[in-house]
Amino acid sequence: MASGTVRAHRRQAGKEARALTAERAEIRLPYTAGRDDGVRSEMRNGDVLLFRGRGWLSWLIRKCTHSLYSHAGVLFRYCGRVYCLEAVGKGVRLAPVSRLVDHYPDGIFYCSLEANHQERDSAIDFGFQQLSLPYDVIGLVRFALALIFCTRRPVKSPTRWFCSELVAAAYERAGFPLTPCLPCYASPADLINGQKIKLQGRLTPAEVSGPMPPSA
Repeated sequence: MASGTVRAHRRQAGKEARALTAERAEIRLPYTAGRDDGVRSEMRNGDVLLFRGRGWLSWLIRKCTHSLYSHAGVLFRYCGRVYCLEAVGKGVRLAPVSRLVDHYPDGIFYCSLEANHQERDSAIDFGFQQLSLPYDVIGLVRFALALIFCTRRPVKSPTRWFCSELVAAAYERAGFPLTPCLPCYASPADLINGQKIKLQGRLTPAEVSGPMPPSA
C-alpha cells in the first residue's frame, strides 16, 4: 500500500472513530468514589477506559492518529474499589479511577464491551503479569515512525508496553481481539474502530454532600 494511501487510511480511521464517539462523548457520567450508584455500579472487570490528556504528548498522539483520545487502560474492580490497569511513563501500574478523574479534567471515557467473563478475566490476568514492566518508549517511537513513513517492522515479544498496545495485547491473548491491528501498532482510535467496545460517556466527579468515602 502506497504511503499516501496509508496516511489517507489513518485519517479516515480517525474520522470514523470521532464519528462513532462524538455524540456519546458528551454524555456526562457522574462518578463518586466508593459509592456503587450510577455508572460506577455498571462498571465491570475488563471494561476499557479512554483518556484525553492536556499535555504536549497527548496532543501529538491525538494529532497523529486523528483521534479524540490519547491514552487507554483496562478497568479492574477489587473489594469494592475501582482501578485502571495502565501503561504510563513509570511503567505498568494500577491507579484508582477516582484520582484519574481529577487528573484528566478533559475526560475519562468509559467503554463497555461484550467479552464474556472468561475473556475478561484472561485479559486482566495478562495485564497483571505485566505490572511494573517499563513503558515502551521504543515501541512508541516505532509506532510514530510507522505513522510517518507508513512502514511496519516485525517486533519481538514485548517486555515493555505503551498504553493501547497493552490493552490490545491483553484482549488478543484472551481470544477477543479489539482491533485487527497488531497490538504494537494499535492506537486508542484503533480500539474504538474495532467496534468491540462501546463508548458510554465521559466520567466526571460527582457533586457529593456529606463525608467523602475512601478513594477508588
